[in-house]
Amino acid sequence: MPHIHLQTTAGLTERSRAQELLACLVETLSGCETIDSASVKAYWTELEMFAVGRGAPVGFVHCQVSILAGRPLDLRQTIARALYDKISNYFEAEISQGVVKVTLELREMDAGTYIK
Repeated sequence: MPHIHLQTTAGLTERSRAQELLACLVETLSGCETIDSASVKAYWTELEMFAVGRGAPVGFVHCQVSILAGRPLDLRQTIARALYDKISNYFEAEISQGVVKVTLELREMDAGTYIK
């Protein structure tokens, strides 16, 4: 448990740098208060088929972070902002060119239904 699932439209960056970003996100989340580094998992899915609304950038980056429930809002906001900033730095060129929009959602998992 915590999971970092990064989803991007295909072709945004070099695949050779994907592992670098995932390692950075794991390190960032692992450094946050109450997070057990040994439990962090990160993965990246490239989406070949997708649609965006009129006027939106042609691509997107969305990160869904799942952690067990119970942490205070200010800590969840700190975690979300730290990860969002790392992702935004990684895709800085695409963002500045207006090619991509970055979003991040931090979700809480119910410990009663999360099985490992």
